[in-house]
Amino acid sequence: MAKNKFLIPFLIVAGLFFITLSWWMSSRLETQSSGLRPLARIIYNSGEVAILNNKMTAKESLTKSRTLYHLDTIETGPNGDASLEVESHRLRILDNTLITLDQEGQKTILILKRGDVQFENFGSEKNLILSKNGQRQTPTEYVSSLKLGDSGSLSGFPELAPQETGASSTTAENTLSSEYIQTILKKQIPALDKCYKQLLRRTPGITGQVVLALMIEKTGKISSSEVSTATISDNEFKRCLTEVVRRVEFRSFAGDPIASTFPISFE
Repeated sequence: MAKNKFLIPFLIVAGLFFITLSWWMSSRLETQSSGLRPLARIIYNSGEVAILNNKMTAKESLTKSRTLYHLDTIETGPNGDASLEVESHRLRILDNTLITLDQEGQKTILILKRGDVQFENFGSEKNLILSKNGQRQTPTEYVSSLKLGDSGSLSGFPELAPQETGASSTTAENTLSSEYIQTILKKQIPALDKCYKQLLRRTPGITGQVVLALMIEKTGKISSSEVSTATISDNEFKRCLTEVVRRVEFRSFAGDPIASTFPISFE
């Protein structure tokens, strides 16, 4: 009788254990068979950021960091701001952007369905592909879309392009849209190119990528600018780039200061 008294609870516990073990192994095998593996990590910064898991039917608001998998989708609102870590790459997801993650072997593919991203740090080219408008590009190729063209004088700090301060370039009175910021910065490419041409006089044939980081105050002025990531180590070249950016002015706005980045490929 004593044996039977302990046998039944033992069998119940053993049964629950094997059911749990079976469920865990089944889930693990299902995950492995579908090729599911962590592809990236998203870090919430501010504003409206949402995630749509490939098994979900409704979007889930993001308020903290999270691991992303195959076919997960990221969407930022008009004031959304998030960072994405893929292998050793780090990207800034701009506002009004829609991205779906895919995979091809060991490569992670970012499908940009809407909006844009900025590179804050570069990693191995073999681990990441960006797909936009049906065109696949490596990170270097993607940043090279801002490839610099010919320009004029090489003396002193380059002249800035005319500034745009009209309200038509904004999406709200209390902020500056990422599109507006990037448009103004892209107009400075000829001035930035002069910095590069000065560099070529010192080091012929040098090429590389640079990510400029800046802080825009509500007055529209730049309070700080620096080279956050660069494959070119020339300090005078970096100083020239940051001086160009520091002199850029945006329209004033009522909101908090805005941190932004601007990736450029020099070749």
